[in-house]
Amino acid sequence: MKWEDCLDYKIKKVKENPSQATALLQLSQRRLEFIEQYGKNDFPQLLVESYYEVIKELISALLAIYGYKSYSHECLVSFIEEYYPSIFDEDQIKFIDSMRKLRSDIQYRGREIANDYLHRNQTKIITIINKLNDLVEKELIQ
Repeated sequence: MKWEDCLDYKIKKVKENPSQATALLQLSQRRLEFIEQYGKNDFPQLLVESYYEVIKELISALLAIYGYKSYSHECLVSFIEEYYPSIFDEDQIKFIDSMRKLRSDIQYRGREIANDYLHRNQTKIITIINKLNDLVEKELIQ
């Protein structure tokens, strides 16, 4: 979905909210600490969901900084594609979107995933999370 389409009906313009962005940043950091402390590859579905939640929270923090509220996970991906094309390449955008779809399939359809999914994709996931985290911190300072 294109960002312009999201603006028509799935994104609401609100007041810029750096305190909400800070709270979402802190929540994402706590969630990562939880994953590191308790995450075992015995539960790949739950770990994928948790990693996606971190990504979603960080993108939502960026939206709060810009003064937007999203009613669509798909539009979170569109926001990153629209606002940060020099930071996230096409493969990373597609991967975030694939995680969105996978998380939805897990949560609403009970989809099983391959036990080696995280092993194969952990570096991509952590790279995306680190980039988003750095962006949120940078945007909050400005």
